[in-house]
Amino acid sequence: MEAWLTQHFVNSALVSTGALMIAAPIIIHLINRFQYKRVQFAAMEFLLQSQQTNQRRVLIEQLLLLLLRIILIICLLLLIGRLILDPTQMSMFHGAKSHHVIVLDDSGSMRNAWGEQTGFQEGLQVIRKIASEGANRPNTEKFSLIVLSRADAPLFLQRDINEELINELDAKLSNLNCSHQSLDLNQGLEAAVDLLNEDRAIIKTLHLISDFRKSDWQEKKGVASTIEKLSNSDTAINLIKTVPDSQSNLAITELSGATEVAAVDVPLRLRISLKNFGEQVAEDVRVSAFVDQTKLPMSIVFDKIEAGSEISQDFDVVFNKPGLHEINVSLTNDALDGDNERYMAINVKPSNPVLIVDGNPSGNEWMYIQTAIAPDASTTGFAPSVENVDYLRRHPLNQFKNIYLLNVAELPLDAIAALEKFVSDGGGLIWFAGPSLQPAFYNEKLYKDGIGLFPAPLEMSTRELPVRESSTTVDLNVSDHPLFSVFAGQDNPLIEAVTISRYFPISEQWLQTKAEKASGVNVIATLRNRAPLILEHRLGKGRIITCLTSAGPVMTNEGEPWNTWAFNPSYIVFQLELQKYLVQSRSHEQAEIVGAPIPFSLDASRFSDEIEIQTPVTQGGRTIRLKASPEEQSDTAGNSTLQLVTAYRDTDQPGVYTVQLKQQDQTIEPRMYAFNFPVSESNLELATTDELMNELGNSKQIQIQEPGEFQWIQGQEAGREITNAILLILFVLLICEQLLAYRLSYHPKTAGAAA
Repeated sequence: MEAWLTQHFVNSALVSTGALMIAAPIIIHLINRFQYKRVQFAAMEFLLQSQQTNQRRVLIEQLLLLLLRIILIICLLLLIGRLILDPTQMSMFHGAKSHHVIVLDDSGSMRNAWGEQTGFQEGLQVIRKIASEGANRPNTEKFSLIVLSRADAPLFLQRDINEELINELDAKLSNLNCSHQSLDLNQGLEAAVDLLNEDRAIIKTLHLISDFRKSDWQEKKGVASTIEKLSNSDTAINLIKTVPDSQSNLAITELSGATEVAAVDVPLRLRISLKNFGEQVAEDVRVSAFVDQTKLPMSIVFDKIEAGSEISQDFDVVFNKPGLHEINVSLTNDALDGDNERYMAINVKPSNPVLIVDGNPSGNEWMYIQTAIAPDASTTGFAPSVENVDYLRRHPLNQFKNIYLLNVAELPLDAIAALEKFVSDGGGLIWFAGPSLQPAFYNEKLYKDGIGLFPAPLEMSTRELPVRESSTTVDLNVSDHPLFSVFAGQDNPLIEAVTISRYFPISEQWLQTKAEKASGVNVIATLRNRAPLILEHRLGKGRIITCLTSAGPVMTNEGEPWNTWAFNPSYIVFQLELQKYLVQSRSHEQAEIVGAPIPFSLDASRFSDEIEIQTPVTQGGRTIRLKASPEEQSDTAGNSTLQLVTAYRDTDQPGVYTVQLKQQDQTIEPRMYAFNFPVSESNLELATTDELMNELGNSKQIQIQEPGEFQWIQGQEAGREITNAILLILFVLLICEQLLAYRLSYHPKTAGAAA
């Protein structure tokens, strides 16, 4: 009996004692029936006959009054005991319970710290208090806990709140850490919706514990929609704020550079960007740089960063040995420590090979390219190789960073296929025209109606650019493309000195009918007559740059050079920027965002199935071993190869993950993968309570709890819905009891009334 009472009453101890109060109206009724003496006289006989005539009606009315008073006592008892009851399903007879579903936001912004406390730690404290309050009423409430980063696998699922749960909960929460990821609140709420829809508990309460950043509500309307849907399904909702105030925050938002061209003893220029997410100006901000965990003897100083602004600065790093290297930059900790670090992994080569194919064996255009990109390999890090066209079909091309094709008349079909694969895999290709070029071949075999290695069809003959009529005009007009960022500008003397006299024009028909529809083909430089000169387009993962004049001063039949660009300093700048720009498309070393998996698809003929992963040293470092599974995969040509496939998904910690791949000859191939904190978590501006309620429509089912306040937890009533019903019933019964008692009592008329 005691167990049944505990299941259905919050204050079950008062029910047994209070049940004795039901006897009070019965006793009073019986006492009133015996409060008279029998006295016989003539007038009473008449009254007795009259009473006997109405006895049944009076008895029924008295019993009804007695029943009303008993029910009143029972209602008072139910209010004191706080009954848990589902009137529609009579769950009182099925062991009814309330269900608390908690969704804990553990996204990166919950690491927001003030003093010794963080938003995440505050959230854990709220969970413990909710569970402790439920333990005061053992086996009357159920508990589910969904952690946002693992929304598909609840930490606790419909567990009875009792001492056993409290002990298990405390152990798990003590070992629970906040993630560094950018997470979707709506994903956790949808998981809670599914859980509550499956549950038949009378009282359903959703507790959403979060910092409630403004960006989560302004940019993700689905969150408000899901909460509104829950509130309309008789689910009480508590939005529990864990962070008291919006705080200023500085974040490193970028660490980038042309890492694919990194070479030994050659300065590598990197760019770092900082953003001020606060409302105050940040001054004298200093950033430290580290290479392989060793601090560089310098500081990157930002004198002033205005509120809400982002600024960048370049710095150089020199590597004295080849191989894999780790770079990270760091600033002083503030409200959010995760975005104060940024990481990069770089594979430094002894030099960067570049292939130059000159279509004119007796020509010397290759010399101008070689001199521009590698006057000294120790200066630029590039190592050009000059070969003929036949080289393309007889040797692997994936060893090269970029490939130049200069004044090439035609290409063998198997060479075209090799180039297409090279570019599709991320390689860079540069075309320079010349007198040997065969337009018909280019249009048919290389343009391929817009899907080939050449961006547009050509006219059948070259065209001469008339001599300038004014010294104020320039032959070469460049756009704001990154390739020309160094010398772009109307008054740039480097550009003014370039003369171009002959070029290959793009087909007029194509320019008039297909140019606008040729998606991905961009004209990045034009001639004085507005004819396209340099174009860019993509094929697969790679970029292709096409220049419609020669790479060097090739002489025309009239003895005039096609152009003088190769003699101009801007030519060297252009060629070096071109190398960096093209290799960025194939870079595998740029950092990922934490939480993204590291996929592996290894050639089974080269590698074994054993993979060893070392997590970031800065986070303690541990070793994980994976086994890859064999899987048949087909390429675009339909050729099938056996691949070893797996993925490592536990990348929540920012830093550099080192991978050791074992090859069939038992040698080790190392790789590095850098993962960074998501910038989207750096804006710590909070939504106010009024803003949240406006988004949610001011529903009575939704309550917003301020951080640090826990009175509402003690005020939670498992049976508050039935309490309202009992109060209404009690009010009606009191009115009925008073009316019936008045009817059955004696009310003599006063003398004034008789008159």
